[in-house]
Amino acid sequence: MPFNAPKQPWGRLISSPPISTVDCWGSSPEIPTAGESGDQNGIFSLYVQSLKLFAFWDLVLRVPSVIATIPNALPPKRKNFVCKAVAGEPEKPRILGVELVTLKKIIPLGLMFFCILFNYTILRDTKDVLVVTAKGSSAEIIPFLKTWVNLPMAVGFMLIYTKLTNVLSKQALFYTFIVPFIAFFGAFGFLLYPLSNFFHPESLSDKLLAILGPRFHGPLAILRIWSFCLFYVMAELWGSVVISVLFWGFANQITTVEEAKRFYPMFGLGANVALIFSG
Repeated sequence: MPFNAPKQPWGRLISSPPISTVDCWGSSPEIPTAGESGDQNGIFSLYVQSLKLFAFWDLVLRVPSVIATIPNALPPKRKNFVCKAVAGEPEKPRILGVELVTLKKIIPLGLMFFCILFNYTILRDTKDVLVVTAKGSSAEIIPFLKTWVNLPMAVGFMLIYTKLTNVLSKQALFYTFIVPFIAFFGAFGFLLYPLSNFFHPESLSDKLLAILGPRFHGPLAILRIWSFCLFYVMAELWGSVVISVLFWGFANQITTVEEAKRFYPMFGLGANVALIFSG
């Protein structure tokens, strides 16, 4: 007959295991005797008590996780905050929404770019007229100028610029290359052009042309009007050197990325205004 577990004081947690007709070894169950029944009851009671203890500790361990799922079950932890009074920085002066410190950089840069492009437009229109309309010259001299004079001087400038970049500071490098341009154009306007008849070797060019023939008319025309040809080359270098290298290199050094995004388009507008004023 089956064993009946004793009743539990707080409810029947575990039911007595049913006795199957065949045990784990495949043999038929035997009816226990009186002595064996007492021993099995003691073992079974110990087994039930261990299950009770396991269920109790399982309940104890599950209580915190269950309470955590209930909102407002436990009082929130107190956090101590330390408040510090931080004195705010004084607001920087602004003009039209732009900081005064930024305007001190942008306005001179805009005027510089305006003047550079104003000069470049005048030089670009003047150089071709001087070379083509000079005595003993023609338009065929321009390919010789661009190939045999302008290109070697541009390469030489880049080599000198690269060498001086590692020696001079940024400010000294800027003035080192801008001063020769200003000095030459000043000397050309007040000295070379008014006295061009004195400086140009016209008689020597005519003698060489008679000896070498008309095939050397282009190179000899460069020799004949060398000051005009030098003006042509310096005007070409003004656009590639002063605008592309010196100005934009200087502007990128003193402006931030945000200032560049905001004000560089205005430089382009100033360039168009310079073209209008130069005619």
